Amino acid sequence: MEEIKVQEQHLLESPEKADMSGMSDLSNSSDPSAMSGAVPPMDWKRFGPPMAILAACMLAVLLAIQYMPRVAAKPGEKTLNRVPKQIGEWSLLQEYEMSADAANELKPDEYIARIYVNSNGEEADFTILAGSHTGAFHNPQVCFRVQNWEFADNREVVLNVPGIKEPLHARIVHLISLQGPKREAVGIYFYSTPMGYRSDTSSARILLLVARVAGMHQRAYFVRFLKPSSGNFERDSETLKSFAEQALAAMRQTNPEVIR
Repeated sequence: MEEIKVQEQHLLESPEKADMSGMSDLSNSSDPSAMSGAVPPMDWKRFGPPMAILAACMLAVLLAIQYMPRVAAKPGEKTLNRVPKQIGEWSLLQEYEMSADAANELKPDEYIARIYVNSNGEEADFTILAGSHTGAFHNPQVCFRVQNWEFADNREVVLNVPGIKEPLHARIVHLISLQGPKREAVGIYFYSTPMGYRSDTSSARILLLVARVAGMHQRAYFVRFLKPSSGNFERDSETLKSFAEQALAAMRQTNPEVIR
């Protein structure tokens, strides 16, 4: 204790000597980095095991999503028939069935596929697919290309729906047909999952898988609006976006399981 007190008294009385003493220690050091004040290089090897574990977990999730077996449709109340047939100036023109091949591949819990028409005679396809397993959702980016459509525009858009709990991010795409006569279309789509809205397929599948593991409500919804283009992409985009926002606002009342 006496020695510690002596050292403290020495530092208080002779700060300059203390500084010079420190310099002397550095000058006598055999480590070049001590002289220059350089920070020793990071030892990246210690991050190896955690990164390997993280990569393995991500790979396991992706494989589970890719190879998870297609399960039968989940029984339960059919709620999508509550979607209004009259949405603002848009009225139901017809309903159509999903192809047998698509139904067998996706095995949705339920779906609706409708065509609405407005007072100007413009038509828009409105499709909702409900699924309690990840296989119910295919990536539209891939599906459109397989059907010989190319993307002239592909960006994120926020749909303005009054009263919802979080911003609703969706994708808006400009499609051009590569087969037959030139055709163009505008599309808007997104996913409503038990853990929020998503504009991309991968994160929607992951959130649905997480919800299943966590024992939460397991149904997610793919919502798509599609309109033949008049050749004016910006105008058609605004028309389709307006229809989508009106439809989702109405569904917040009739289908709160989809739009919260």
